[in-house]
Amino acid sequence: MKITLAQICCVAGDIDGNVAKIIEAAHKAKASTLVIFPELSVSGMCSAEMLKSPGFIDKCENALDKIAAECENVGVLVGCPVGKFNAAVYLFQGQRKVFKKKYLEDYERDVFEPSDADELLQIGCHKYAVTIGKDLANTNDDEFLLTNRVDELMLLAPDVIINIGAEKCGANQSRIRRNTLRQNVLKTERPLVFVNNVAAKKEATFDGGSMIFGYESYVVASAPFFEESVMDVNLECLISMKHVDEQQDYEL
Repeated sequence: MKITLAQICCVAGDIDGNVAKIIEAAHKAKASTLVIFPELSVSGMCSAEMLKSPGFIDKCENALDKIAAECENVGVLVGCPVGKFNAAVYLFQGQRKVFKKKYLEDYERDVFEPSDADELLQIGCHKYAVTIGKDLANTNDDEFLLTNRVDELMLLAPDVIINIGAEKCGANQSRIRRNTLRQNVLKTERPLVFVNNVAAKKEATFDGGSMIFGYESYVVASAPFFEESVMDVNLECLISMKHVDEQQDYEL
């Protein structure tokens, strides 16, 4: 089985431009079972004011119809505001499944509501736990006792964890992020797929570095930092026995 990590530059408020990039990337990945895009890839990571502007979220939801029509025979998972939720939406041959973020950033609470809905994405015989952004961050004051969204989803016995994000760059951020995601892999004993938003390094915003952790909790495939990338990955890599991360940190 093959999946695609579509690490694209999603521009805040440029719905038409973002949708065009999503469709282009999906068409490049026709051999994949699932093409995964970053958090809020349809709208871009907008300010609360933009998200609350009249008709904006409706326009985002309408854009899902265009993506579904243009990518009917390619399964895509896109980030999009849906109603009062920051969501990941799966589209394939008329199917539309919505997975909602639980743990919100401070600014998001002015626009979105948290969701406790628990559901997995099933594609063939594989079940995926879909999480968004800070859903995988530790909510416990004890850094050695990881508590987060996955605790509830593991009760449904997923095979793989997916996290779509819009993580910003910063000193040591790639290492901190990688260690946080690795904690989730070690705790759940499940491989993890992370897809991030990206921008040019000079913009100092989103850094990319999308990656896949195998069962051994090491990074077995990684997209570049500060570059758009549509990366096809065969899930056989999840059983890699390499005990070294296939990702290097960057310097600002």
